[in-house]
Amino acid sequence: MPSNKWFISYLMSSMASGLTNPMIPLFVVVYLHSNVFFVGVASAVSSAASVPALIFWGNLSDSLSRRKVFILIGFFGAFASFLPIFFVRNIYEYMAILILFQVLAMASVPVSTVMILEQNDRSQWPQVISNFSMISGVGSVIGLVIGTVFITLEYSPSALPLVYILSSIIYLIAGVTAIKLISEPGRHITRNDVPLHTFRVVERARYFPTSVIHFLSLSSGKNGENLDKNVFLFITMTAFLMFGFQLFFVPYPVMVIKFGGNNILIFVMYALNSLLSTISFMFTGRIVTRLGGKTSLFIAVFSRVIIFSAAAAIPMFLYGTYALVSAVAVYAVLGGIWSIISVSQTNYISRNSGQKARGKAIGLYNSLLGVGQILGGLTSGIITTLYGYSIDYITSALIIMAGLVIMMKIYRGEKIFSFSKASPDKYGQC
Repeated sequence: MPSNKWFISYLMSSMASGLTNPMIPLFVVVYLHSNVFFVGVASAVSSAASVPALIFWGNLSDSLSRRKVFILIGFFGAFASFLPIFFVRNIYEYMAILILFQVLAMASVPVSTVMILEQNDRSQWPQVISNFSMISGVGSVIGLVIGTVFITLEYSPSALPLVYILSSIIYLIAGVTAIKLISEPGRHITRNDVPLHTFRVVERARYFPTSVIHFLSLSSGKNGENLDKNVFLFITMTAFLMFGFQLFFVPYPVMVIKFGGNNILIFVMYALNSLLSTISFMFTGRIVTRLGGKTSLFIAVFSRVIIFSAAAAIPMFLYGTYALVSAVAVYAVLGGIWSIISVSQTNYISRNSGQKARGKAIGLYNSLLGVGQILGGLTSGIITTLYGYSIDYITSALIIMAGLVIMMKIYRGEKIFSFSKASPDKYGQC
């Protein structure tokens, strides 16, 4: 079996990425003294830059049949893109850096998982993909812990640019280790022939997947099977749910800041969310198999409807320490729910797509999630600015509830709360 020591490079890059997860609300509100509207705009703009960049780099890598060079572009590009952060004086300069980062860093994303497959025997694919996903999740948690320690030592808001510099240094280390540890694969595979998919272990407020196999191909034309109408509608509803999720998540840290939450608390909040998400991912496969995909998805999404609705009471009725503790607890718990949603959705799409259409279906799913994040991030800033946090959270809950009702009608092959053991998807176990 080939060595996968080069995973350490992606562990480092996940640490660097995790380190900056809380930075958009902190940098916009605390450092630039702007508001929640521009937090939504910055989140939407950075996500909008990622989707076409993912498609561009993935197609270019496939057309050239090269992998390593794109990993190096991603890591060293991320390193270079954060260096001008000290010169940022307004929100537009900040968004320019976010766009540059997303475009360059995305070069490594569609390459990593395919290179794993090209370097390992087919029989090892499910396990090695699962291991890689866990490494990415663990890296994000470690990065957030490092960020928490760093912010504790450098507490001043003027030190926030140093977080980006620290992330930049870690990306540089990732790039150097990639030069040493990564070799160009001896064989190349076609993405659409791969019957696997990856999972987003940690939910992010901006579109930045750590690994992707399938994406929308610029050269696919009319090849392969057409997508089943049911699958297409299901994928559309996953994007609708993501839109609702982002309405809640994007302005939420700003609310905590307004309640008096400091930089340390924001990092702790994100770390707890990512930690619970990563831990729950280890058990999600068994949960979905035992309860069934439809029941698991319903419970997870409906739980978010309840929690989002309850969170609307925080800015209305709670103050001081009670508000902060409640807000952090809510955000942490939501992380543990995400993996069930991600695995249930992805397994349904994979299981209900024909073999030749599976890559197209997962590619559409990955891309439309990005669209949901873009629109949700932008809309959240508008709603919160005009009507406040409580109205935004209630709107989010109503949208998610509507999406859940439609999704349950679309979902075929299972009855909700039947609790009959579902046949585990051999390519979707965690």
